[in-house]
Amino acid sequence: MRSRSILGKQGGNSGGGGVNVTPMIDVVMCLIVFYLMVGQLALDRKSSIVVAETVTGIDRQDVSDAVVIGVLMDGGLTLNGEAIEIDRIGGEVSGMIARDVGVPIRVRADEEAGFGAVRPVLWALQEAGVSGVEFVTLRADGGMGGGG
Repeated sequence: MRSRSILGKQGGNSGGGGVNVTPMIDVVMCLIVFYLMVGQLALDRKSSIVVAETVTGIDRQDVSDAVVIGVLMDGGLTLNGEAIEIDRIGGEVSGMIARDVGVPIRVRADEEAGFGAVRPVLWALQEAGVSGVEFVTLRADGGMGGGG
């Protein structure tokens, strides 16, 4: 006597009564693509700083490990995309340098911010023991550049 399974199939061990995971795989793949796209957009739009254009400089595409200090048009400051006060920059950056000795320090200043807004940042970095700073600019031909 043959038994009937729950799904109404006859027979013993037919081997095809498993759970269909195809919809779950589709959802997971959609989530992966979504997070990759959002992550890339977040890197591109970390702040609303419009950097100055230059015709000289060195192309730098490796921005993931750099410490980026942003000088906003209104004089506000950011450290890796988060707002920070000028009196905390030196301590934060020196802590980052202590953890990762070779990390590049980049200043990304808005083209409307004058040098008076950038000067205190450079002084704070000098007091923190930073020996080299790169300025992030936009190439006149459209590429990102950084000079050091």
